[in-house]
Amino acid sequence: MTIKITNALLAVALVSTITGCSTMSGSQNEVNDGNKASADSAVKSEGTPATTDKPTLLMLAAAEGDLSELQDLVGDGRNVNTVTPQGTALSYAIEKNQQVSALYLISVGANPNNGFAKGGRSLLMSAAKRADNRVVKGLLAAGADVNYVDSQGESAIALASYKGHLTTVKVLLKAGADVNVTPEGKSLLMHIVKNNDLMLAQVVIAAGADVNFSDESGNSALKIAQEKGLSDLEMLLVQSGATS
Repeated sequence: MTIKITNALLAVALVSTITGCSTMSGSQNEVNDGNKASADSAVKSEGTPATTDKPTLLMLAAAEGDLSELQDLVGDGRNVNTVTPQGTALSYAIEKNQQVSALYLISVGANPNNGFAKGGRSLLMSAAKRADNRVVKGLLAAGADVNYVDSQGESAIALASYKGHLTTVKVLLKAGADVNVTPEGKSLLMHIVKNNDLMLAQVVIAAGADVNFSDESGNSALKIAQEKGLSDLEMLLVQSGATS
């Protein structure tokens, strides 16, 4: 009889410490002897990740949120960091908003900086955009690049800010997120002022946002506030040293 140690509660609680997770599993009937050397069944290592040309069983289980199957596959030695053209098991879990699957994969060594194309949206960016703060914290604890910028100039803190996710922004700032990124050639503060988010503006200014940044057209956070008649934001910016 297969004995399983279910780590769902451990995975959901994972926010600051990534712990190893072990499982005991019976034989896997779907794997034949001639396929034991495949990339999907390679034991995970710190070297170059294995690759294959189609989604792995781990990826499919992650997308379905099937924690029991994930545990069986990991217990059978499947590589959690196998990279495919479609991504990785962790990227599948995050894409499908399978929080428990994502946290479990992080806990057994999934790399948070794989699974997306160069210049594409990172896993941290995806989690931050929807304010999945448990996954955001787990990814950061596992070494996700908090200041990764995609080909559009976007970053995790930018996407969280656009959506007004104050708690997520604070988590990212605590991890060292840069508040002076310039997506679309405009400062993060300019985007926040445009969205009339006074509380978020206070937070990023306190974190060191440049209140006098101007884009190529000469626009600034202060000018945006003045043009939109946002008196509270205008006052905040002036009190914070904005001059133009």
